Amino acid sequence: MRVRDLSRREFLTTGAELAALAGVYSLMPRTDAAAADLPKPGGADWVRYGFDLHNTRFNSRETMIGPANVGKLKVKWKFDMEDNWIGYQTPAVVGDTVFFGSGRYAYALESATGKKKWSFDWGAGGAWEQANATAVSPRFWGGRSSPQYDQGRIYFGASSCNVYCVDAATGRQVWKTALLDPARAERMGAQIFYSPIVYRGKVYMAYSGGDAAIFCLDAETGAIRWRFRVAQEVPLELEAGGGSPWTSGAIDEQKNILYNVTGNAKAVMPNLGLYTSSIVAHDLDTGELLWYYQVHPQDDFDLDFNAHPMIFDAEPPQRIRANPRNSVAAGNKAGIYCWDRYTGQFFWKVMLGMICAGCGPEFNAIATAYNRIFLQWASSSSPKPFSASAALNAYTGEVEWMVTNPVVNSSPVAVANGLFYQGFVNGKLESLDARNGRTLWEYSLPSAFRGGFAVANGAVYASNGEGGEWKPGMTNKQYSLYCFTPDGK
Repeated sequence: MRVRDLSRREFLTTGAELAALAGVYSLMPRTDAAAADLPKPGGADWVRYGFDLHNTRFNSRETMIGPANVGKLKVKWKFDMEDNWIGYQTPAVVGDTVFFGSGRYAYALESATGKKKWSFDWGAGGAWEQANATAVSPRFWGGRSSPQYDQGRIYFGASSCNVYCVDAATGRQVWKTALLDPARAERMGAQIFYSPIVYRGKVYMAYSGGDAAIFCLDAETGAIRWRFRVAQEVPLELEAGGGSPWTSGAIDEQKNILYNVTGNAKAVMPNLGLYTSSIVAHDLDTGELLWYYQVHPQDDFDLDFNAHPMIFDAEPPQRIRANPRNSVAAGNKAGIYCWDRYTGQFFWKVMLGMICAGCGPEFNAIATAYNRIFLQWASSSSPKPFSASAALNAYTGEVEWMVTNPVVNSSPVAVANGLFYQGFVNGKLESLDARNGRTLWEYSLPSAFRGGFAVANGAVYASNGEGGEWKPGMTNKQYSLYCFTPDGK
């Protein structure tokens, strides 16, 4: 663990530089839509990727689906993607409305029926597509940044490294900010996997690729307030530092801290890539780096952090006389790690399988609830690839229960009302008893489960789609968003 006092000049660009980079297009003034047109909040909404600012993926307010009736879940409705693109996102559910994106569209659906309220076409490839109309890069197909609802607006990132703010009532664009020039994004293979965090008038976002960075934007205008370049020691003109944030960050409201995890370095030389393969903690307002912990210095084995940071207070077991721990935990391809979220002190690490480029809690298969860490671990390099699911003690990291799975995982999980929801690349969905790992419900989607669960207001949402480079016309399977409720009612 290293704590370093940095001057803002070391890692924040000047206001003029940020203005040049931003490419902010404000298309309409702030006008509040009529109350009748806005979503009607429910008692157990799921408004962003990680459910809450702490990224727990645990809906503590959900009470309508539990161990006693989860076995009765049936499809209530399904919504077919209009361009039949892969469902990579966790829906945002706000009472009577579901917000979701796939392919070149963001959608608003009626949560009761799945009927479309509106769709927003962000253009798939943005400026790059317009300049190369006959050859769209596969990197620009689809979108993996899950939406967040906040005060009548929807925020999300696109594969083209643009960030969008859309009116939640009408689907009209409010602003768009380019985090990178399209030509530079193309050279670096940059795109947005990061799901936004909207808090106190700011939007936190990041892009991944050859030379990654973390951003703070103004929620009202999209203007860039600060930027943190991950691999700062690599000359900027090389565009090859690495350090990709593949997931979303978490916020500690009490201490005003933003936590993010990063990927491996792209330039492996002595004294380069200081913040790659790390957890980094920043001041929300200024971007000042408060502390960091680099797990794999000079990592050229692709051992990225592939599961988001989560904030929680861990209670000690009865046998241990100690105070609760202010914790933050995250997962990479070599383990689940837990630290003191204010000092960076390392607490524990747990592995459930092999270390490899496709191992670990792949694509955010991690959640926290009930003083436990729930996760899936993919072991794709085992003699027979397999997956294991487990509940770890949040204070010690000890395994409290573990079950093996027949196929590997590659999608976000969720916890709600005593249930742990998980899915697999063969399309199978499951709900397990969070107390012991016993399977209580199963359903098979027609293709792989890649997006994340949202459990809200008595319904479970999940989507399907194969992975890899793909575009419309290359599959005979329908990709859809599914809504499950008890008995389909």
